[in-house]
Amino acid sequence: MGGKIGTTLILYLLVLVVAFSGCAGNADQQVVPNSSTVHITDMLGRQLTVPAEISSTIGTSSPSTILVYMLAPEKLAGWNSKQNLTQPFMDENYSNLPVIGNWLGSKTGNYETIIEMHPDIVIESTSTEGQINEAIERRQESLGRIPVVVIDDSILLVTQSDPTIEYTGKLLDCEARAEKLIEFRSSILNEINSTVKDIPEDEKVRVYYAEGPKGLMTDPSGSPHSQLIDICGGINVADCPLKSGTGMTQVSIEQVMDWNPEIIITSNPQFYASVYSDSLWTSVDAVRNKRVYLAPQNPFCWIDRPQGPHLIIGTAWTAKMLYPDLFADTDLSGLTREFYSEFFHYELTDEELDMLLNPQAGT
Repeated sequence: MGGKIGTTLILYLLVLVVAFSGCAGNADQQVVPNSSTVHITDMLGRQLTVPAEISSTIGTSSPSTILVYMLAPEKLAGWNSKQNLTQPFMDENYSNLPVIGNWLGSKTGNYETIIEMHPDIVIESTSTEGQINEAIERRQESLGRIPVVVIDDSILLVTQSDPTIEYTGKLLDCEARAEKLIEFRSSILNEINSTVKDIPEDEKVRVYYAEGPKGLMTDPSGSPHSQLIDICGGINVADCPLKSGTGMTQVSIEQVMDWNPEIIITSNPQFYASVYSDSLWTSVDAVRNKRVYLAPQNPFCWIDRPQGPHLIIGTAWTAKMLYPDLFADTDLSGLTREFYSEFFHYELTDEELDMLLNPQAGT
């Protein structure tokens, strides 16, 4: 008798283990009888009850916020920060949303602000505040009854973001657009991978990522901030420590001159405005050969800061800047129009497209 009970108990526990392991990171919903809520499991494996129809969402950092904007803009309730761009290339219904602060980097977020906005859910994609479980517990306690749904921070990485895009698509009931984004991403990465995989090591271009207004901060190979150089087959010349978190390792002009990159890419308009007239940089090959490229900025920088799912269009841009001959057939204008229409919900005019792909220092 005791053996039978023991066997039954073991089988029951196994069923529970299989059930919960299968639920981890699953946005499929389990309807709560006689209720307007559903049960879900977030990507951290936490069991949550959320509204059956989610209409208002806040992200605690830019990567999750941008993902919500790209998949379901009508469900986004606010931005974490905002760039002061004269041409945001964004519908006013979205660009005028309130700025609620950030829990990543500058940590300007305020819990009271979110509570007063009454969002249906808060999405957390990453945290630098100690262990992730502890950070989520603090966040949930501070936000009271507003469910905090955790998504995987792989959304920061262009090559690993599919599961998070798929999960968020199910969560916000926009699976078709999530699938489109995954297909767009895969198409670009497949073309780049098939093109750069056979470039001999000694024929790869040597690239410096210039950050900060003087261009003397950078992120070496392996950093998520410089990931597009690695993906596109460039050699990141920065031989300096990889600074975790916010990155941006300080270097000297003497180091840059010693590395002597063939190409410089930058996300800083102020640096771009001065680099060709600054005597400190005139001996660097990239400057002498006019191969310094400023990444498009609107509505979010295409290559870094903020990171997020939009970097996929910056990956196509980077490949074209590094290897213009190898990617001569890549229709960057067509890809940009498609990307902005589908995922930024904005139809670019010819003039705006030209402005975007040929950014000036004052953009």
